[in-house]
Amino acid sequence: MCIRVQLTSADPLIPYDPRRRLISVPALLPPESVLIVVRAILAELAVPQPSAGARCYCGEPVMLPRVSSHQSEGVVMRRGA
Repeated sequence: MCIRVQLTSADPLIPYDPRRRLISVPALLPPESVLIVVRAILAELAVPQPSAGARCYCGEPVMLPRVSSHQSEGVVMRRGA
């Protein structure tokens, strides 16, 4: 696998670093949005994408970092009465 994905605490100024072959995605995105953003960046780099998942320009799948649901929701759970 050539291209890697990392979650960042801030909105990245440069979403793709070609020297490090690294896509940076804000950690606060919902898990389903991370894949959409990664696929969009790869499409901007003219890397053909399959109908599901994300592929590197070498053809290998791009591994997405795990985003926990509590990390992306920002919702406080409360007990019902």
